[in-house]
Amino acid sequence: MVTSRNNQQLTRKQLVAEAQRASLDGHWEEAIKLNDQLLERTGRDAEALNRKGRALLELRRHGSARDIYSEALKADPANMIARRNLQRLETLHNRPKGAPEGGEPNLIPLPRAHVFIEEVGRTWVDELVNPLPVSRLAEISPGTRLDLTVEEGKLYIAEGGDRLGEIESRAARRPIELLEGSNRFEVYALGISGHSLRVIIREVYRHPSQQGKVAFPRQIRATQELMRERELLFQRDEADFLFTEDDEESEQDQVESEDEDTERPDREVESYVEGRSASDDDDEEEDAV
Repeated sequence: MVTSRNNQQLTRKQLVAEAQRASLDGHWEEAIKLNDQLLERTGRDAEALNRKGRALLELRRHGSARDIYSEALKADPANMIARRNLQRLETLHNRPKGAPEGGEPNLIPLPRAHVFIEEVGRTWVDELVNPLPVSRLAEISPGTRLDLTVEEGKLYIAEGGDRLGEIESRAARRPIELLEGSNRFEVYALGISGHSLRVIIREVYRHPSQQGKVAFPRQIRATQELMRERELLFQRDEADFLFTEDDEESEQDQVESEDEDTERPDREVESYVEGRSASDDDDEEEDAV
């Protein structure tokens, strides 16, 4: 931990690194002080405001966190971090029991960034199916490590004894098999997505007896399909993507032809109605006779 006096001698880049480290270590009060010093130097810095908002949120100072995230959004209207956290705070505030203002702070250090990097065949990112209400899911901070449990052939994600939801059955099939073979997985929350929670599951240990078995084969198939599409795209001639004057004229002719086709049924209807009207008049005259 760097003292306030020493902080005055740090460059902006070094101060940012210290603020990030304080957040990763769960030293939220220190993170607030460091980001305040950055804001004194640089004014409305959206990233510093985001970090301060996160620290306040983890300390359960939700009113202050809402103010800081609102300021961050004013500094950068495209700030999706601030926008998502304001939505999360609104969800917490609108619960019947309200947001847990001043509750027990979350002092658990955040995981290192590498756990969120996707690896083909070893990680899986997905939204939970059959989730708890979003008002409960909103309590979970992004980066929170969750629990995996297997019951009756289903892979559940839990926190604090609560089942938050489950992994879709096709994606869960192989991890369940590998868990029974002594493989180990970790799962982390990524944040609210719609009415569910988005998570990342990572294979962190593969038992020797399970060598050669891919944890998430669906991800490999999806990647292979993407690579095939890219290869086909590269094989296409550049001319395939250029429009000539002839192409434009042909496209215009097609549009005009479609317009004529659209109008034709109306003409057919008119003629039909006119024919029916003339026929009806004749019938009426015959009836009169």
